Amino acid sequence: MAQTFDTQPYYRKLANNEALTEDEVVALLKAVDMYQASTAYLADCHAATLESLPKSTSKSERARQKSICLTAAGLLDGDTSGIRHQSRPDAAQARCRRAVESVN
Repeated sequence: MAQTFDTQPYYRKLANNEALTEDEVVALLKAVDMYQASTAYLADCHAATLESLPKSTSKSERARQKSICLTAAGLLDGDTSGIRHQSRPDAAQARCRRAVESVN
């Protein structure tokens, strides 16, 4: 099962003007660090894919890979406007595993 971080308890506490505990703040910061590192890793992977496309790659595939890289670069700046549809971590994990199986 994909690791998810439920932010709702934190939002509820903040909405009720309740203070977060030190442990809660540390958990939030660790989650932010993990998601930033994950985003950077996947952005780097997509950049490597774009850089290594063979010359015979179609223009549409090149454009798709460029769009993915631009979106990833934007995400690293905090810009989520390039996300066309929301995906849940568990759904993305399952799709990746199905894709790997389909290639074998």
